[in-house]
Amino acid sequence: MPRAPARSTRRSATPDRHLLYERAVQSPDAELGLLTRLLRRAGQPALRLREDFSGTALLSACWVAGGPRRTAVAVDLDGAVHRWAERHRLPGLGPAARRLELVKADVRHGPRGPFNAILALNFSYQVFHRRADLLDYLRAARRALAPGGLFMLDLFGGWLAQQEVVERRRIGGGVTYVWEHQSCDPITHRVRCAIHFELPGGRRLRRAFTYDWRLWTLPELSDLFEEAGFDRIEVQWDVEPPGVEPRYRPRRQAANQGGWLAYLVGRRPGRDPGLRGRGRTA
Repeated sequence: MPRAPARSTRRSATPDRHLLYERAVQSPDAELGLLTRLLRRAGQPALRLREDFSGTALLSACWVAGGPRRTAVAVDLDGAVHRWAERHRLPGLGPAARRLELVKADVRHGPRGPFNAILALNFSYQVFHRRADLLDYLRAARRALAPGGLFMLDLFGGWLAQQEVVERRRIGGGVTYVWEHQSCDPITHRVRCAIHFELPGGRRLRRAFTYDWRLWTLPELSDLFEEAGFDRIEVQWDVEPPGVEPRYRPRRQAANQGGWLAYLVGRRPGRDPGLRGRGRTA
């Protein structure tokens, strides 16, 4: 997938937290590569994308940069991140920027499409603490899909996800990404997390991003997908051992791990022959 460059219009002594986040957390090549493979298997054209909780619209930008017929709508309730995208992301896209629309909205009331795919990545849907609210969102997303279109979200788990943990990872340029899992309530599954960055020269960018989420489990989400009207629901699980580049394949069972990342995919019912039935293995 071609990358859509971000261009900063001014220099600053403190690195841009959005650029640091993208470098540390997002993998547009891998995520859009997985989505394109799933769309191909489902018989859906890889043309019309909606990116929910879009932030700086990196995935949408990479999507439209990948082909002259592709369009994307990036939806986020935070107007500040879209203003950032207008200044730093769209100029690097050139003419393709005309095929990317930035929409400020609650994702439960986002554009209706129809879209070939809707993405809700980086766990942001976990802002919905109540089951009824998440179900409303999933139903709205299904209605916005074309028949046979795909909805995909990511999720994390494992026993470390329920512990107080601090993880560090170098991301280049003398910067260390710090993920802090601050708390987890076993009754409500409310988790509080934060991202910090350790910068060259001993400087720190503390609490660059903070999160107040409900840690949804795979069985809960699978049931919600089904109740929302999706079919051919499957889990895309990393089949490679730790330390190896991830490779996601459909699985119905997996060994528990300290920490894991997976994708859950559902289809709006239609005539397309695509995804395997729920519970099938690759």
